Amino acid sequence: MRITAGPYLQNVARDAITIMWQTDDPATSAVEYEQSGRLGWSAYEGRPEPTYPCRRESDELRTIHAVRLTGLETEQEHFYRVSSSSPGGDTVSSAAASFRTAVRADSPFSFATYGDSLRDHAAHRRNADLARAHRADICVGAGDHSQDEIARFGDFFACTENLLPYTPWYAPMGNHDSPNEGYFRYFNYPEPHYWYSFNYGAAHFTVLNSNMDYRPGSEQWNWLEDDLKTFQDARWKFVFFHHPPYCSNNCEIPATRVLCPLFERYGVDIVCTAHATIYERFHPLRDGQYDSADGVPYFVSGGGGYDMSLAPSELWDHLHPISALAKPTNHFLLTSVAPDECQVRAIDSEGYLFDTLTLRKPAAPLTPLPAASPQLPYPDLPPTGTVLAGIAEGAARWVLPRTQFACDSRVARTSAQSIRWHNRGDEPALPAIRRVLNDDGKLLAATAGKRYALEAWVRTEDVQGGITVSLEWNGDMGFIDRVQSRPVAGTRDWTRLEVTTPALPPYVYCCRVVLSALAGSAGAAWFDGVTVTEVT
Repeated sequence: MRITAGPYLQNVARDAITIMWQTDDPATSAVEYEQSGRLGWSAYEGRPEPTYPCRRESDELRTIHAVRLTGLETEQEHFYRVSSSSPGGDTVSSAAASFRTAVRADSPFSFATYGDSLRDHAAHRRNADLARAHRADICVGAGDHSQDEIARFGDFFACTENLLPYTPWYAPMGNHDSPNEGYFRYFNYPEPHYWYSFNYGAAHFTVLNSNMDYRPGSEQWNWLEDDLKTFQDARWKFVFFHHPPYCSNNCEIPATRVLCPLFERYGVDIVCTAHATIYERFHPLRDGQYDSADGVPYFVSGGGGYDMSLAPSELWDHLHPISALAKPTNHFLLTSVAPDECQVRAIDSEGYLFDTLTLRKPAAPLTPLPAASPQLPYPDLPPTGTVLAGIAEGAARWVLPRTQFACDSRVARTSAQSIRWHNRGDEPALPAIRRVLNDDGKLLAATAGKRYALEAWVRTEDVQGGITVSLEWNGDMGFIDRVQSRPVAGTRDWTRLEVTTPALPPYVYCCRVVLSALAGSAGAAWFDGVTVTEVT
């Protein structure tokens, strides 16, 4: 038995952290750890070996392991190692590594950023090693960890083996992460997982998903507006997603500019994207125009690990007039954040600094922030083959935000288990999603020009607002379109909902079933008998 990925760090808080790793056979999970301050240490004698007096373990057999450590001290370094044992008696352990719990609101910190790390593995490894050499406290990527297939995540973990055992990793979903389940399988991001937010130091981080519907009125738009409004008093606000609203090459996605008014309204300080495999920094923008007083700086950081001779790295003959600097080079961003100052440094994969931006704010008391998205333990997945809402769980699985969705074996129509939705109406409706039509993580070329019908049965109980089912699809350039059923409200027995797509365009990357509710909805509902069939 071997550890094939990790250990790597997720969901760090001031008193907790999640440690994950993968083994090639099902095995138990254990983390041994110790706060470094208790080890003692001398400039002359060196650091003694840790004794790991603390241990957290699980006897459940898994190949992807996730252990949440809680009750830790704030802003303290801890040493740890992981181990797993198979039923046959094989045991494997990792080398020692360390992590630091999240810093206090008045403490400076730094974070590294890069996206599109899926082709030039040597460049990706250099960037990851440099981020480690600079001792970034966290990494917040910009999407595209892996080239379409789950197995390619092995390349991602191989390139980051010197970084992720020490540095928690957060990232949005890129278009190449979208066709496969690796994004959901390997990462334990805050709820609802496909987009989320978290706090670190004096900053609030919002991570969006430009592969899913982000238009005004969509679940993601409503969630984003609620998130930015809730955290508008955060000292620093950073937003990350994959597809750039502004970019000086053919990877620019102007449709995502619909989000920019929200960034401007709620005072976002920096927006970072990727997709274009270049570096580009824009002057501060408001309504698409230069505004040094109230504008938002946009970054494109798509040079995590890419062959710069390929077309996605080619710049236009003339840059945007609002572009401050563009350069097709492998790089990463290192952002240093203090309560009153933020500095972004662009560093190429050879370690050379080639661009900087510094933002300053007048000194002021820090406002305590409410809790961000829930950071729940790694979910218990239904066993492969379980029929959930009419579809057998396999390579693709339902993604159920556990704050609003659950499996339910007591109320079902066609399956052993239905999917139950519940919301008091005091938070934005979240969607349950499942990838359909392909399980191999490849381009859906066979769907081009075809139409599909989505059918689902819904039962409602005291629903105010409305329950809907949708089918949406995305491509290389992110979200494309969606068809949505009529809403069902009140208390009703099993009701059949059906919706049919137009002819799907070429180059569809992913199709998803979406179970959700209209904005402001409350009550309970059950979904079952979900099917997707080609219309002939």
